[in-house]
Amino acid sequence: PDTILRKGLNNRYRVLEVSLIQSNGSDPEKHLRITASHSLEDTELCILRNGWESVPVVPGDIVHLEGGCSSGTWDISDQCGYLVLYPDLLLSGTTVSNSIRCMRRAVLSERFRGSESGSRQMLLGTILHDVFQQSVTHNLAQEKVQELANKIVYGQKYLKEMYHLNLKQAEIMQEVEEYLPSFFKWTEDFM
Repeated sequence: PDTILRKGLNNRYRVLEVSLIQSNGSDPEKHLRITASHSLEDTELCILRNGWESVPVVPGDIVHLEGGCSSGTWDISDQCGYLVLYPDLLLSGTTVSNSIRCMRRAVLSERFRGSESGSRQMLLGTILHDVFQQSVTHNLAQEKVQELANKIVYGQKYLKEMYHLNLKQAEIMQEVEEYLPSFFKWTEDFM
């Protein structure tokens, strides 16, 4: 019982049961019986649908819910609300995008963050953020994103940090290029 559970604005619920519901002709739903009580008595229902049913939630997990709760039932769908699985685990955007190409590398870099200087990762993340933000803001084509990445990596803006970390622009550019397919996939899916 050292896990904090609560209702309200910063809610945290423990998942007690998970049921996958598939009615004839309807889309699947995942029904979660949840509680914010350590006594496990006061329960609520959370219904996940429209893609949210694919969230790999299991009994014992802690979740945070946003959206509408009516008469003890949360409705999470593509129209309203969302669920945060493991709300106490903070992952950087760089770590999440790392997982697209190599799940192990993302997990290991997160686990051992800070044991090495960490600044290399922060610099890479900052450069990637810069490339991503500018390419999305200006709706750039793939070849223009490549040009932008070259301009940013070989420009003056990050040169001092690279020198301080004893990094070569070419090796940073090689790492940046590893992420570009993920950027292209994201823009293809969401833009």
